[in-house]
Amino acid sequence: MPLVRDISHVVLKQWQERINGIIMAASKQTLIDNFFKAYSERNKAGIKQVMDEHVTWSFLGQHKLAGIKTGIDEVIAFFDKMGSIMSESKPTIQKLIIAENDIYLIECQHIKTNRDDGINIEHDVTVLWEFENGKIISGKHFFADPKAVDNYFNAVPLLSDILIGFNPLIIEQTYSASINKVWNAITDENQMRKWYFDTMKSFKPVVGFETEFNVPSNGKDYLHIWKVTEVVPEKKITYNWKFGGYPGESLVSFEILKENNLTKIKLMEVGIESFPQNNPDFTRESWTEGWNYFICKRLKEYLERA
Repeated sequence: MPLVRDISHVVLKQWQERINGIIMAASKQTLIDNFFKAYSERNKAGIKQVMDEHVTWSFLGQHKLAGIKTGIDEVIAFFDKMGSIMSESKPTIQKLIIAENDIYLIECQHIKTNRDDGINIEHDVTVLWEFENGKIISGKHFFADPKAVDNYFNAVPLLSDILIGFNPLIIEQTYSASINKVWNAITDENQMRKWYFDTMKSFKPVVGFETEFNVPSNGKDYLHIWKVTEVVPEKKITYNWKFGGYPGESLVSFEILKENNLTKIKLMEVGIESFPQNNPDFTRESWTEGWNYFICKRLKEYLERA
């Protein structure tokens, strides 16, 4: 019967469209999930599998995080900074809507932060993900109240803001080793124990990672407290440095640069003067001597011996 066949064909087509839609939605969400999994593991190869190398990310406004990020490294650095802020903001997130078509997946969220310093925001955010050839090619943030977002991000203190005005200590050293080899030496906990601090319990090049370990010096035990604040694989790692029982904090960054056939580390520490300057172990001279020992002697010997 033609009519029955026509109806059956229509029903089958509708069901196929629904099934295709479910598969398509799952695949886009899976790409996003796989991106965040690879990002959390600092697995750049995994990120490249789901994100285009020329990806762009728009986070517009009139605040210090605003701008368009281009390329995987800039996007990772943006997520690192955002993650650092959000870890202090303790947000509660309610997903309102997730929808998609052939090109886009859109997420609408209600976000409320719960910072201890009282700098908080409650607002609605939409994130628009764009896909092409099975990869994420762009992301865009839209805000229900852009002015409130500007006020929030301009008010939230970043450690780099807090430490503005302190004279940075800079140490530079070149090595006859590849960028990958140098990066592993300053981020792999087993290698770090061989040239840096042998009492260090653990270390991971992941934003938000924290570790504590004791270091004896001049008859005293100093509890070192580190928190990783920025990671750009094979380019830069930064961590916050405190000492248990002492006021003050600093920000230490290791930047890796190519210099002819050599690899250079530019170490910068800012905030030294915030530590008690009546303690000779915290003076600028002591820090300079220590970094020259670690960066110019111990690490150089370790890399060039290995």
